[in-house]
Amino acid sequence: MGNYPIPTHLIHILKVDAKHSDMHNINGEIVCTCGCEQFQIMQNEDAEYDSTIPYGEQEGIKINAICEKCGKTLLLFDQATQGYDGFVCHDFKTAKDESLTRLTCRKCGQDVFQVRMCIEAEDQEQFIEECVMEYPDEFSEDNYVDAFNWITVTLHCVNCDDKNEWINLELS
Repeated sequence: MGNYPIPTHLIHILKVDAKHSDMHNINGEIVCTCGCEQFQIMQNEDAEYDSTIPYGEQEGIKINAICEKCGKTLLLFDQATQGYDGFVCHDFKTAKDESLTRLTCRKCGQDVFQVRMCIEAEDQEQFIEECVMEYPDEFSEDNYVDAFNWITVTLHCVNCDDKNEWINLELS
């Protein structure tokens, strides 16, 4: 596997598609540490911007995947701690796992998916200039992988074969 800028929380579960990845865009499938590629998806469906609540007090989008084989819960994305908005700006608070609900297929209503993610990495030099040099006690040069700019999550229903680009979110 090349030297791709994979966010820290995905290092052990994102199987990079080298044909469709480079140092700026990382594409791949989520694979549990047990080898399984099928998951139930848990989300906080009500995470929408509310102009009456300050940023830091609003819940960000949170997505967990529960492995069909071993039952392990994998964090796919937490807008409060990942991506530029969360990692650098701390714009949101983390949703509690108990508040997440199970996602079902928009076509057949089943709840088991394969997950493909695309991450657009932050420019390392820009991150060093804007974050590391300004806040050396808070950031290091290697942190740029966690300050990614864009995330796309595509779900593939294992029951009916429906593919849905579910999340397409700019984070800076």
